[in-house]
Amino acid sequence: MWDTANGVADAIEGAVAGVVEDIGGAAPGWLLLAVALHLANQLARGRGWWSVIALSCPAGSWPRRRDAIGAWVAGAGIGGVLSARGGDAGRLVLLRPRVPDAGYPRLAGTIVAEGVGEAVLGIAFMALLLVGGSGSIPGAGAWSSAWMVPALVAVVAALVLFRSRFGRVRRLTAEVARGCSAVREPRAYARAVLPWQLASRLLRIASMACFLVAFGLPATPGTVGLVMLAQGGGRLLPLAPASVAATVAVVAAGMPSATGADVGTGAVAAFVVGTSTALTLVGVVLAIVIAVCMAGRRRIPAAHHLLRWRVARA
Repeated sequence: MWDTANGVADAIEGAVAGVVEDIGGAAPGWLLLAVALHLANQLARGRGWWSVIALSCPAGSWPRRRDAIGAWVAGAGIGGVLSARGGDAGRLVLLRPRVPDAGYPRLAGTIVAEGVGEAVLGIAFMALLLVGGSGSIPGAGAWSSAWMVPALVAVVAALVLFRSRFGRVRRLTAEVARGCSAVREPRAYARAVLPWQLASRLLRIASMACFLVAFGLPATPGTVGLVMLAQGGGRLLPLAPASVAATVAVVAAGMPSATGADVGTGAVAAFVVGTSTALTLVGVVLAIVIAVCMAGRRRIPAAHHLLRWRVARA
């Protein structure tokens, strides 16, 4: 029994040591370029989100672009630790004080509207992979979004059912619908939002290709597509470690068909863990800096009004 336990422990230790060695052997120049492209991707997507917010608010009542972009980037850092939905919640908390005329339901609606365009681009990307002969790749991540259709139908049905009975639910759905108003203006959405989302998607592809090169893996279109689809499925899990494990499993299983070569699981694990670690560290640091800066700017007007009140009383 003890011999078996020691053998398992030695195997785990060897696997971890191999992953750490592979991470340490990554090319630093390609890593830096990949992280820079990833940040540019987040900036572009945050700019698209600001356009969605502007389309859902009356003229002059929308937040500053830098506040919306900062909240989006900070949310990406939070999502790297928690989950994608945790990142969205962080974005709402950071931006809500900057949009006094819009509550959380309307801002949540803008995130839903932003996700519509992102989903359209994702479907187009998967179609390109199919046309390019990588038909086995989309199937690796298709299951991850299949549950969203019945879930969305159930939520909509519940809202319609209770909307006529409860005034609070009626007001909430009305605000969410106002946040989604950009979707009802396809031309404005295509002109103001989609270009930024397309730029974000291309930057993300370039970033992923650089990460693959940094870890010595083939940066083919099929490999990039496989990794992006695996990451999309992994983000549905509530915790980042589980997301990383799911991504490793999917990428390791699909890599032979995507590249035509047998890539070891250790190399795949080093790539996924190294990429996730680098982006999480950078994202957390940026999230903390942005949150502190936005909170500091929020306290300045309050201090200013307090000073004026004391001067008036004196």
